[in-house]
Amino acid sequence: MSCGHAISGLRYGHTRSLSGLETGALSFWRTAEERGDVLYISLASYRILQRLSKFDEVRVFLNAMSVLLPARYHTRWARRVRETTGLSREDAALIGLATFGTDEAGGILGVRRFVTNDQSLVAGYRAHASSLRRRLAAMTAQLATPYDRATLPEVGSPAEFGAA
Repeated sequence: MSCGHAISGLRYGHTRSLSGLETGALSFWRTAEERGDVLYISLASYRILQRLSKFDEVRVFLNAMSVLLPARYHTRWARRVRETTGLSREDAALIGLATFGTDEAGGILGVRRFVTNDQSLVAGYRAHASSLRRRLAAMTAQLATPYDRATLPEVGSPAEFGAA
């Protein structure tokens, strides 16, 4: 991605230097593109960023992303994630989306990796990963295809997944 050096940070419509986390996210993005990975964002994030699409940086980002949409059982799983982990409703919904999300064509179920700089989300998820695996296995055992094949994503930071 050659535009990595041209992208600047935005805060309330003013440009600024990129933070270390933002630079790391761009590095991850570039590596993912080089590997041919498809990158998804939530519909909520997409809608928020659409409001900022007057900025070139945002348009470049949105054009490179696909939207991950909630599939059947997303809400049920998000509730169970929250019960199991104590994560916030929003964080649990994102884990639910990563597990029971689909693309616009309905061609996928869930994602392999959920990438975030939210270290409390990562820590909370990892602390309860074995319990989540058990709960998901119990839930999917009762579901019809393709939902019975849902798996938990790996959860980590852009730095953790950037070179993988």
